[in-house]
Amino acid sequence: MILPSIANDKAAPPAKRARKPKSTVDARLTKKMEELRSSGSGVHSVCFFNNKGGVGKTSLVANLAAQLGLNCGARVLVVDADPQCNLTQYVLSDDEFFDAYADESRTESIYSFIHPLSVGKGYSQRLPVRTSKAFGFDLVLGDPRLALKEDLLAQDWRDARSGGTRGLRTTLVFSDLIQKAKDYDFVFFDMGPSLGAINRAILLSANYFVVPMSIDIFSLWAIKNISEALRVWSRDLENGLKLAEDPGEVDLRLSKKRLSFLGYVTQQHKERTEAGSPRIVEAYNTISEKIPAEITAHLGSLFSAPDISPHLGDIKHLASLAPKSQTLHAPMINVSASGSYTSMRKQARDIYTAISDAFLDNVIKSA
Repeated sequence: MILPSIANDKAAPPAKRARKPKSTVDARLTKKMEELRSSGSGVHSVCFFNNKGGVGKTSLVANLAAQLGLNCGARVLVVDADPQCNLTQYVLSDDEFFDAYADESRTESIYSFIHPLSVGKGYSQRLPVRTSKAFGFDLVLGDPRLALKEDLLAQDWRDARSGGTRGLRTTLVFSDLIQKAKDYDFVFFDMGPSLGAINRAILLSANYFVVPMSIDIFSLWAIKNISEALRVWSRDLENGLKLAEDPGEVDLRLSKKRLSFLGYVTQQHKERTEAGSPRIVEAYNTISEKIPAEITAHLGSLFSAPDISPHLGDIKHLASLAPKSQTLHAPMINVSASGSYTSMRKQARDIYTAISDAFLDNVIKSA
């Protein structure tokens, strides 16, 4: 059953929406969006992934998508593919959240998109999309039951590596989702912090990935893990496609070029003020200085274009703005609160404008 909010959205498909820029900077970024769209490169699917948790991944996905959607004229679909559903809880109001999940049999989510395939009915015929006016993007809701599909994807991966038709179809389920999102400029995937079967299937389907990082030793280790996992997975899928037992039964249009690295964002670093200027504390600064070399060493071969600038930006602590944003179910750039929130909101706008600028530059160079 289609929820009322979904049915209403059908009257105004994403390709018909237009949002006016609000400032000179926004107008400049909107021009970049128009340049990207005129290139004819289609939808750009981007995974935000780090197998280390606690790096601000969900906050980055929601707020970058909001900046692109509200202020840059982009048509963005965000897929909550983390069974913890943190992004969905962030974006939906309390009433919307209850309406979406009150009746399990009526919940339209990422689980309901995958479920038909798992019971032998093939790919789902439609995307279960909701629109968030506050965030300016469309959303495929998360679902804790997605974790139940981990075994399906793991088992069918073994079949996919040997060219089995069922295994390849299952592995390419998120490629099918991306194809069905052809009216969007971007499809963003918010993913859990693991190297499990669900995330493998998403990463093998997308065009690009972005790595959100905290400045710590474990984030450096995670870069190595990601590099090695992607190398093995890509090789195995390529072999499986070559060995496909019945190529006519597998939509090979869903198997696209290799996944490419679009950039990284550092965040959650601590600062202290010296001579009136903020500086990263020394322990964090030492680790921060190692990141560019580690990125180049382990992910350099996956750069989406030779001339991209992989560091998309920094997100510093914004005190209580993040929890306030979550409480109000509004992006940090638009939190409606006075006092100290006024200056923090301006900082958030500056941060996400800069990240959007670098992000669009890299996509344009890679398209």
